[in-house]
Amino acid sequence: MELKLGANIAALRRAKGMTQEQLAAALGISPPAVSKWETNTSYPDITLLCPLARALDTNVDMLLNYEKTLPDEEVVQKINDLLALARTTGWQAAESALKNLLHQYPTSVSLKFHGAGLYAAFQVICPDAGTEERAAWDRQRKELFQAVHASGSTEYWQSAAIALAVMALSENALDEAEKLLLELPRLSSDPTVIWMELFLRRGEREQAAETLQKHLLHQAQQMQSCMVCLLDERLGFPVEVSTKINEALRQFESMLFCHTQLSDIMQVELFRRAGQTQKLIENLCRCLDGLSVPAQPPNEALFPALPIQDTHHEADQRLRQIIYLSIQQACQSEEYKNDPNLRAAMKRLEDIFST
Repeated sequence: MELKLGANIAALRRAKGMTQEQLAAALGISPPAVSKWETNTSYPDITLLCPLARALDTNVDMLLNYEKTLPDEEVVQKINDLLALARTTGWQAAESALKNLLHQYPTSVSLKFHGAGLYAAFQVICPDAGTEERAAWDRQRKELFQAVHASGSTEYWQSAAIALAVMALSENALDEAEKLLLELPRLSSDPTVIWMELFLRRGEREQAAETLQKHLLHQAQQMQSCMVCLLDERLGFPVEVSTKINEALRQFESMLFCHTQLSDIMQVELFRRAGQTQKLIENLCRCLDGLSVPAQPPNEALFPALPIQDTHHEADQRLRQIIYLSIQQACQSEEYKNDPNLRAAMKRLEDIFST
């Protein structure tokens, strides 16, 4: 078996948040010695293995043969558990538990990727967090995505590149965002129909149908996102044109998703642009009341009861909470917060979304 001691030392050191200089100081050696270990140019003296393991919060057996893995299914479950912990106990406990997991499984790309998503979730479920805390979450999230991107993982690096590009845009680092976007492959054709034909010729009809349905749902979500982006005020479309676009979005959502959440909230934004305050408040109240109605699954004729239904339900719940928190923030405006109907609508949802 190939000895991967250097990679193990580097992974454990980074997971613990130590520099090579700090590790060297803890062991009473020079920083270049640590660098040589991590590049497998040389190996630690046998007398240093126990102190090295203690400094990295592990044991010699794990240090010499770090093969501990975490299945993706278990990663998702652990992240969901941490999300529940953040809601009930606080984000500090969830973050501490996440850091322990990252240290325990320093080579798990899946854990880093989903862990970055947990930091994004903190932004939503912790509305009272301060500016410094939110900035720290963004830094941690960026570091995790950078590690995933650097890993070259076929399953996660593209998603990490997209996330990093979004973060670069938020920082106005336009050249960095462009560089990341140019890394992404541009497919000239879509193999979905070929997969369908392959499954059908094997007699696997359910697999063929599920492949088409998953792809259709993904494409529908992409179209929905593009239509929302067309409503961006910075594009300069007149309110009349944006209203027509939003009506098309409403029909699209109604047909495929059996609800009109995004078009409803975008209509509120259009009323704001038009200066129609009373209509804005009336539609905000309707949006809030709509959030209390149980989530509807996507069109059951197009997307029958398959695993994608559960995925859509979870995404819908997150979307509802984001919409609620956005409205909650908007309602702090002096123009809206004293309206009794709007206050009553917010009050009815506090128990659902504030926990």
